[in-house]
Amino acid sequence: MVILSRYEINFKPSEDLFWVKTKEISICPCCGQPLSGYDHHLRLVRLRCGIKVRLLVPRGFCRNCHHLHTQLPSFVQPYKHYEAMVIQQVMDGKTLSTCPAEDSTIRRWQSALRHAAPYFETLLYAANHTKRPLFGESFLTKVQKSSRRWLTSVTRMLISARVDLPTCFAFTPPG
Repeated sequence: MVILSRYEINFKPSEDLFWVKTKEISICPCCGQPLSGYDHHLRLVRLRCGIKVRLLVPRGFCRNCHHLHTQLPSFVQPYKHYEAMVIQQVMDGKTLSTCPAEDSTIRRWQSALRHAAPYFETLLYAANHTKRPLFGESFLTKVQKSSRRWLTSVTRMLISARVDLPTCFAFTPPG
């Protein structure tokens, strides 16, 4: 999985379909070599406004290690059907009344993050090659305060560090 920073989104009205065109050379997170275009993968994404869109996201193939990687635009959260900002706002306790997700989904996200927070925190320290302090503010809290789009930043950080744990991105406890 690769999170794109620079991309273009086009709309094809005849098929009611959006597609993502990357504007950067994506690098394989496994071996560091450039990815070559392979195909596109259909993703359904529910936006902040509640509209569900069909989005074709590119996949890149690494000719060095032979891995296939989905190239997601930064507003899409890996392994989720909701826009990253929707999930982030729920995690921050904001705009719950206008969230397009059902109440049970919101409660599940919040509960999963509370239970997985220590594990998630450990992954962040490991990704940054720093020791976890015994006291003081958590790394996750610092990132939340310093970045407007902290969920995307954390996701990109973990993917760059080759932490390949889909359950972590889905905010569910390990095991």
